[in-house]
Amino acid sequence: MRKTIFLLIFLAAFGRGRSQIISTDSRTPAEQKIAWAKAEVTAHPEEPQPYNDLAAALVGRARETGDPGYYDQAEAALQHSLGKDPHNFEGLKAKAMILLGRREFKQAIELTRKLNAEVPDDVLTYGLLADGLIETGAYQEAVDKTQWMLNLRSGNVPGLLRAARLRWIYGDGDGALDFYTKAYQETSPTQTEDQAWILTQMAEIQIALDHFDISDQLLHSALIAFPDYSLSLESSARLETARQHYAQAVALLRQRNKSFPTLESRYELANALERAGETAEAKTAYAEFENQALRLSDTPNNANRDLILYYLSNANRPADALRIAAGEARKRQDIATLDAYAWALCANGQYGEAEKQMKAALTTGIRDAEILYHAGVIAEKQHDNSAAASYLKSSLELNPASEVSQEARRALDMAMAAPVAAAAAN
Repeated sequence: MRKTIFLLIFLAAFGRGRSQIISTDSRTPAEQKIAWAKAEVTAHPEEPQPYNDLAAALVGRARETGDPGYYDQAEAALQHSLGKDPHNFEGLKAKAMILLGRREFKQAIELTRKLNAEVPDDVLTYGLLADGLIETGAYQEAVDKTQWMLNLRSGNVPGLLRAARLRWIYGDGDGALDFYTKAYQETSPTQTEDQAWILTQMAEIQIALDHFDISDQLLHSALIAFPDYSLSLESSARLETARQHYAQAVALLRQRNKSFPTLESRYELANALERAGETAEAKTAYAEFENQALRLSDTPNNANRDLILYYLSNANRPADALRIAAGEARKRQDIATLDAYAWALCANGQYGEAEKQMKAALTTGIRDAEILYHAGVIAEKQHDNSAAASYLKSSLELNPASEVSQEARRALDMAMAAPVAAAAAN
């Protein structure tokens, strides 16, 4: 696996070892596609397809920049397309992309199910449907849709990327990296943002597996491919946090937040400031995050999981955490939501229900150090010291330097000591 990673780093930095024509176009891939689509709109203003291409390119630009305003522009372009032909298939696919970008997952699933039934051999429709299913926790159906993608066209990049994500969800880190490797190899060198995105996803897995040096090199390559990429900067900050280089994490997040900061990136900056000892600035950053997160708490584009963790870890407001977590769990059943709900239930003393929700979160076999730590604490609260020790050992074995590693070691010591103390008392 390490040989594959280092090969990828070489490929990302040196163009896969083959000569390439160096582009003199300073525009990003999405900017180029936007320009081409606008030219087609001018040339063929009565046809829907140029507007579809423009909408899709604007969605791509939203990912490049992190600016959600591009979704509004994409929707405006799409209105022209659907105004000319309300049922045109490519236009409705672009609409699904916008819905997913805005995190309107239920609507995206409904639309892509209809499109899938209408044209059952369109590969990307399966992928868009799989995206919505993954985000709402319908993992097995997402697996089925992704397998259809690979059956329809073996080795297609959208199918490989969904397969990689699902492999990680199902606890297979090596399998996930293998699929990402194949997707990277099939990605055109001109698609620099796509390259950077894949390398960043691989780096996140390596951080989770305590392979910090490999992650560092992957992220370095990602930022060479696509400089100042917000997702790569966020991952770089997480890496420096894992290394306990908190000042470096702060600097990276400040750089990331110069343009279009998200609620999540604001929360990460507040955490980094606190760890770096910048207490007053951290307090201000937390307050700003909370105010903005509360305003958007009832919208699809919320940061409720981070808000829950803030109330549990920083603000000592477990009742508020549980209120928000319960509301989220009614909308979606993905692993992150169920974990946050279980942790909030635990903080409110509802250990039985916390155990139930945590078991649901762990159904796929996800290997995540923080989730396993939460599972261990909940098991200990239920006086199941054997299960608690198993979960906590797994958390530490998976990533002995995770953000929760110190707490996991203390909890493991307590779980191991409890049977001894009970035996001595008898």
